[in-house]
Amino acid sequence: MRFFTNPHKPTILALSRPDPKKNVTTLLKAFGECQLLRELANLTLILGNRDDIEDMSNSSSVVLTTVLKLIDRYDLYGQVAYPKHHKQSEVPEIYRLAAKTKGVFINPALVEPFGLTLIEAAAYGLPVVATKNGGPVDILKVLNNGLLVDPHDQNAIADALLKLVADKNLWAECRKNGLRNIHRFSWTEHCRKYLSRVEHCRNRHPTSRLEIMTIPEEPMSDSLRDVEDISLRFSIEGDIKLNGEIDAAARQKKIVEAFTRMASLKSNTGIVYSPGRRQMLFVIAADCYDSNGETTETFQAMIMNVMKDAGLCFGLGKIGFVLLTGSSFRETMQALSCCPVNIEDFDALVCNSGSEMYYPWKDMVADTDYEAHVAYRWPGENVRSMAMRLARTEDGAEDDVTEYVAACSSRCYSYGIKPGAKTRRIDELRQRLRMRGFRCNLVYTHAASRLNVVPLFASRMQALRYLSIRWAIDLSKVVLFVGEKGDTDYEDLLGGLRKTIVLKGTVAYGSGKLLRNEDNFKREDAVAQGNPNIKFVETSGGQNIAGALVALGIK
Repeated sequence: MRFFTNPHKPTILALSRPDPKKNVTTLLKAFGECQLLRELANLTLILGNRDDIEDMSNSSSVVLTTVLKLIDRYDLYGQVAYPKHHKQSEVPEIYRLAAKTKGVFINPALVEPFGLTLIEAAAYGLPVVATKNGGPVDILKVLNNGLLVDPHDQNAIADALLKLVADKNLWAECRKNGLRNIHRFSWTEHCRKYLSRVEHCRNRHPTSRLEIMTIPEEPMSDSLRDVEDISLRFSIEGDIKLNGEIDAAARQKKIVEAFTRMASLKSNTGIVYSPGRRQMLFVIAADCYDSNGETTETFQAMIMNVMKDAGLCFGLGKIGFVLLTGSSFRETMQALSCCPVNIEDFDALVCNSGSEMYYPWKDMVADTDYEAHVAYRWPGENVRSMAMRLARTEDGAEDDVTEYVAACSSRCYSYGIKPGAKTRRIDELRQRLRMRGFRCNLVYTHAASRLNVVPLFASRMQALRYLSIRWAIDLSKVVLFVGEKGDTDYEDLLGGLRKTIVLKGTVAYGSGKLLRNEDNFKREDAVAQGNPNIKFVETSGGQNIAGALVALGIK
């Protein structure tokens, strides 16, 4: 207010960084050369924060210097505000102030890819004038709360501003429209619209879903009986001649031996991991922790019951078992050692929130192909200390978040959370890391006592998709067992083509409270309510599980 001679006049607000593309100088010329507009309104330019213009980047320095020269040329002192500093927390108040004076927000950019400030202004009841180049066209089409202008035409800019400032009925109509329609840019509305479009496409193209072809069972002799017909040639310590010099049985034996030697020589390339042809996968993704983040006996009992009941219903040879857990491999093995089932009964163990994959039936070593698959844009050591520092809040103690070395690996950095400590939620922490160029997947686990930072493409759900494709098992043939709560990636496990059975009472403590802020979207916005592929059972008893499987159409 110290800038204005008459601070009660309507405020024309422009809020952007001092970039030539934001076209602030044309706005100033339009305001300076329109005497009627100058008499009716003030102009506020929020152009970032600065201490000394000469210390800024060349482009920003040029823009701000030009702004000051134009203010002086048109003698706009007392009519234009251009503060040096403002806090992010003060931006809502700036919008409110402009609305209170019955002002207008303007975005005169040469091209605006989206126009987030237009949505912010509408949310505070502020009519807008915006460039007709880019995203504002679609935004104003939805909100109907302002006017579009040619950013190169300063007279058009002045006329649009004058029209909104002088016509109070038009101003009130634009304000009302903006407030009435702003919900259409909420996350909830976006999800609903997106899902409705997906449903529309699925109805139009019901066969467009990827179909995984089933591979019929066949003996080895049948699978190789047509070797002659396709004219394959193998080098087995000399060339095999296919003109009858050796009999078919001997030739088949030598071919099998050749394949075996080839596989042993190239054990790290081209191997397709598969425990055998399974008809279905039963996936256990319910980590049972106490309030301190320690695994409870319920975990072992749940695994034993699921395996026993599946074997009784289907026969163990037809069902493959996979364990998805937020624990490290060492912790997982320790927990399973107390369980009265053989570790070899699992086809795969996915540990550290989907960043590592092991095969108990094959040497129990990490799948290097999967590690390479999830390595995309993984910042590695560069994010190690940054994640720990950003996870703490400003008023938190130094030891609130510490590195948990025992659970760390090349694809997972794990951090212990002190009981009662204040830490950032997933959505805020992810945003802060992205602002610094780090794209990672973040998961609070062990009843919010641990934070796992893993590659962007690593997650428990992505690991399940990886196995589905590699083992040629359709996701509709996957049954997922979860608790009523879980780690912060819990919602990703619900829904989709797979069937889900929620074992009520198995998971007492989850980490969901650290997923997102209270004013963000809710779980019901991310997980479809009344999904027919999700069934609840009271306990992990065989009769209840069997009934849930039948209800899901699995026989």
